[in-house]
Amino acid sequence: MAQKIHRPEEEGALAREALANSKVHVTSYHEPGTMDITRQQETFVTFMRFATRMAMVIIVLLIFLAIFNG
Repeated sequence: MAQKIHRPEEEGALAREALANSKVHVTSYHEPGTMDITRQQETFVTFMRFATRMAMVIIVLLIFLAIFNG
């Protein structure tokens, strides 16, 4: 079975072809690494803090149940 060779220069070729054949005018192109991700990073930090605290609460509750449920 022949394996398909990955060629980065061909990525998005179908999308580029579709855009070329449409009447859509592209005003800007995406450049990897240029998006401001500050908000996403803050959200991730908040989520991880919440998940860590909830895990600690659950562990404490399980220990409490193990000790006093007898």
